[in-house]
Amino acid sequence: MKKNYILFLLISFGGFAQNVTITKIIETGCAAPYVKTVELYVDGTVNFANFGADTTQNTADDEVILNYMNNGAPWAANQIDISALGTVTDSFVYIVRDIALMEAEFPSTTFNASNTVGTTTSTNGDDGYQIVLNGVVVSQFGKTETDADLDTDSNWNHNDAVATRLSNPDLGTWNPSDWVITAEDDLDVNTSCQTAGATSLEAYFNTLGGNYPLGSGSGWTPTGATCTTVLVATSVSCNTTLSGATDDTYTASIDFSGGDNGNTFVIGSTAGSVGGDDPSLVASGTIIITGITEGTDITVSVSDTGDGGVCDLSVDIDSPGCIPLIINEVHYDPASDITGDANGDGTRDSAEDEFIEFYNDSNASLDISGYTVSDGAELRHTFPASTIIPANKMLVVFGGGIPTGSFGGSTVQTASEGELNLSNSGDVITIENPSGDVILIYSSSDTGINHGSNQSVTRSPDFTGGFVLHTDANAALLFSPGLLIDGNTLSINTFTNDELSISPNPVKNGIINIKSSISRVKKIELYDITGRIVKQQILNSETLYIQTLNSGVYLLKVSIEGKTATTKLLIQ
Repeated sequence: MKKNYILFLLISFGGFAQNVTITKIIETGCAAPYVKTVELYVDGTVNFANFGADTTQNTADDEVILNYMNNGAPWAANQIDISALGTVTDSFVYIVRDIALMEAEFPSTTFNASNTVGTTTSTNGDDGYQIVLNGVVVSQFGKTETDADLDTDSNWNHNDAVATRLSNPDLGTWNPSDWVITAEDDLDVNTSCQTAGATSLEAYFNTLGGNYPLGSGSGWTPTGATCTTVLVATSVSCNTTLSGATDDTYTASIDFSGGDNGNTFVIGSTAGSVGGDDPSLVASGTIIITGITEGTDITVSVSDTGDGGVCDLSVDIDSPGCIPLIINEVHYDPASDITGDANGDGTRDSAEDEFIEFYNDSNASLDISGYTVSDGAELRHTFPASTIIPANKMLVVFGGGIPTGSFGGSTVQTASEGELNLSNSGDVITIENPSGDVILIYSSSDTGINHGSNQSVTRSPDFTGGFVLHTDANAALLFSPGLLIDGNTLSINTFTNDELSISPNPVKNGIINIKSSISRVKKIELYDITGRIVKQQILNSETLYIQTLNSGVYLLKVSIEGKTATTKLLIQ
């Protein structure tokens, strides 16, 4: 099934590991009640509330015990009750002596009942900590039954210092190489509660980098079975826009983060060619799949399991509907007086004078029967049977009323549901085909324009340019439904079939033949995609030379004895 041009997904894949890891220990010389803090990271969902309960392996009835080793005493001799944390999922939590002091030292971190528990236990810089989860030691800081002051081998003394775990797998054992500890008394001059003029521990930790700042690093699981690579968002765009259901190709893009993890990723797609950034080599980037046939949905896989990793990701991407239909002008906010009478029925109406202008960007007729127009709230219009937009012509849908005038010979309809009801403060217009595939999306927020400015917004130049307020494109007009920005008619049908011909298009050799039975004298104006005129001349022959122009999309305007033809020109 075809879907919208831009599809956003947030996809994270991880293992089912469950662990509580000691990640940081802060010991300062601040006066009572002291800054003494243990930071833990909870991987998965763990229930802390059952302190002192049974130790069966039941994730719904977890028992977490925080032992501390006081002066080398056995682990089981001393515990800190942290049951008040309750159930925690994939988060950092803190055991502190005093919340107010922690808030002063770490103003960017929120300490509340969801992540912090206070304790009256006063540990020291020679004491260790141990986490027991369901009867199993899963994390430990300090050599068992050893006073740090007396341990010359491990060197884990942390008097007035901070000890920080490195991003190594936590195997539940004491390994000094898994930790970095600042020098003793290092925090004294960096603690605002101890030293006048000191900024805060937060500021100091930030200068140390690595995992020193609070809440940095995660996923220290016993198995290391956590995928940290994330597929963030996908988007699709049509490379061509012909009227058929399978005669175009499209490109898919997948943004990722968390790459460059030391493993080799293999990227596969069920269709198209894989390119773009390689998550094996860069931390973040975009995977690009090109040359996908319209109507073909794809599945893209991103995996490092072949290299011993744990990331096995995939995302399904639906084909867009690629047809040569362009939204060229939208009117959200008719002016409050008669100048807002966009439908020309002699009455200004805030709902009826709203309109959406569509353009068939092809040289063949386009049948949009049964297509629908919706805003952010609901269906607003269904194109009736036999709705055909001629080649390089426009169709305008008004909110209502009795549209009066020629509108440049464009097809004109009024909203089948009674109104368009476009919100001046912002709205999204979505066009779907009868199968429910999204063909076009116009989001007012993407333009950066105030749509409540008593005028329409329009592409400038027509069809190829970006959206601007209409008076920025033409100060003389508030809107131009069915017409070009300058109010002229878009159609070589202004001429009879034998009065004017323009060929070839696309132009490959820098030569255009412009033939007319009216006169050999023609005024030629050629505009680039920014609306800048790049060529202007009076042509007395049938041949226009444009070899000096770069390839791209242009707008060609030909005027002969008061008649005007304007058409999009592709130079290759």
